[in-house]
Amino acid sequence: MSEGYLYVVLALLGFSALGVFHKLADTLHCRPSSVNALLYAWSLLFAGIAVALRHADASPAGGEVALLAIPFGVSASVAILAFQAGIRHGDIATSWLAINLSSGIPTVASIVIYHEPVGWKRAVALALIPVSMALLWKDKRDAEAKHV
Repeated sequence: MSEGYLYVVLALLGFSALGVFHKLADTLHCRPSSVNALLYAWSLLFAGIAVALRHADASPAGGEVALLAIPFGVSASVAILAFQAGIRHGDIATSWLAINLSSGIPTVASIVIYHEPVGWKRAVALALIPVSMALLWKDKRDAEAKHV
């Protein structure tokens, strides 16, 4: 297995675990702000350990990396906090699917900004994102109509 596939599998497992742990936190009635704070505290610790163990991979432009990491961290923190607070108002499966569908935004940006090639498979996948979101919205609306 190439190193690229290893990273894909690790990302898949990591994001899957996040979904399961968010649902567990919701089931245990944990405060979203506490979940968010602890998530990022542990992330900081483990990322620090990883950087310390692989210091040869650290960029010499440390200040630039730190400045770039700030908006990354803020964006991730806001997203996770909103997600954790929002799953109390709907199904975890729907919420997690919506988060995964949001990957279309950076995909379109990478096509526009970095001129990444768009094959027919990627084009079809991107075209289906709005369809998926519309179906999720319709499903939510129908579910709310049944409970009224």
